[in-house]
Amino acid sequence: MSKGKQPSWDDLAEVSSGNDDEEYDDVLNLNPGDAVVAEVRAIERNADKYGRDRFHLTRVDGEEPRYVTYFASGSVTRPLDNADVGPGDVVGIKKDAESYTFTDDDGEEQEAYGFEVRVRDSGGD
Repeated sequence: MSKGKQPSWDDLAEVSSGNDDEEYDDVLNLNPGDAVVAEVRAIERNADKYGRDRFHLTRVDGEEPRYVTYFASGSVTRPLDNADVGPGDVVGIKKDAESYTFTDDDGEEQEAYGFEVRVRDSGGD
């Protein structure tokens, strides 16, 4: 490090991220009964403290925001993995309108929602 006068914050020049014109990803939280149809751009495995996978998606259903991040539970990730989904594939994820309850390992009743997962069939088009 230089032994001369150190610059202050105001002495530093602003720099561009190079993405100033792009929309940044918003986190997608589906409400009961909601669905998303989107192209997978990238998948990050075990991306949060709960071990969920993060799917970077570009919506193709005309809804906004266009670029979204979706943290998927195992009930979404398993069928997508079984279908060998990866970047470039178009997927649909729909949260059930009605919840269900279950008893967890501590004997507490929990409320949860199921999901329906679909993948665009690439055969025959």
